[in-house]
Amino acid sequence: MKRLNESRESIKAIFTDPRIPQQIDVTSVVMDQIKQNKEGFFVKYKVSILVAIGLLASITTGYAAMQYYQLKNPQGEVIYQEQDVSNANVKIMDKPDPEMQAYLEKQWEIRDSLEPGDALAVYIVANNPKKQIVDLSKPFEYTNLAALKEKLAGQAVVPESLPGGFVFLDGKVETGIKREYNKDALYQQAENSKTEYVEQPLERTNEMEYVGATYRAGDHSINVYISNFDEVVGNTVYMVNLDKQKKEKVKVGQLEILYTEEDQGDRVYKEMVWVMETAGKQVRYRVSSSGEVLNKNNVEKFVKAFLPATK
Repeated sequence: MKRLNESRESIKAIFTDPRIPQQIDVTSVVMDQIKQNKEGFFVKYKVSILVAIGLLASITTGYAAMQYYQLKNPQGEVIYQEQDVSNANVKIMDKPDPEMQAYLEKQWEIRDSLEPGDALAVYIVANNPKKQIVDLSKPFEYTNLAALKEKLAGQAVVPESLPGGFVFLDGKVETGIKREYNKDALYQQAENSKTEYVEQPLERTNEMEYVGATYRAGDHSINVYISNFDEVVGNTVYMVNLDKQKKEKVKVGQLEILYTEEDQGDRVYKEMVWVMETAGKQVRYRVSSSGEVLNKNNVEKFVKAFLPATK
């Protein structure tokens, strides 16, 4: 899986309008839902999904819009659902206009300058007719698993190792942000300073938004992505190219797992996804890799690495 910065060129034009209303959460949580530069995204809170521009060309017009995949808990309730992005209420654009492109470029420039753990409210003056203030942040970074676990304080299960001799290499943790700022003060600061943008530091909460971790064994790697799924509307993730993915439901005890394979030409991408309660919240776990590291027959081994020892 490509890291966030490496995916930049493919997601610059991610939004139909980057100067979106305040209630939409456009943070690293959304950005990190991109898989191999072609996956859809989920957006928390009661809003419609925003879709990557130009990523829908490969979806055939005859695709069955009602196709979906579900995972249920032992009580029969749907706790996770994947639907094709064509089912989402979206507006598709051929390409971003120059103003939009410049606005996004400036956001990326500012984001790249942040230190791990930084969180800012940012007002960019140029190419921003609606005077939108955006939240830009960079997750905390770790090369020590003990330090990462200390930051999480039990909100997610991050194993010491994974089957096949895979050991923790590095990881990142994004926590919640208190979106408390004075927009009028930011506008005035921009007017007085005559700078391209102004910023205000934001406080963080201790609540986990997501964890990303890489495990390594020789030349092979496994990516783990764990996210707070408690407030995702309809428990639904919208995907691009869902019709090109082979999916199968696997059970480990009472837990349902969605196993996916996608032929990407030079490699076969594989992942397993499940949702389980952790520290009183619904948390989504995703384990992914390419090649022969993951397969349908070892799903149980990998999932059990994330389960309490008593189970």
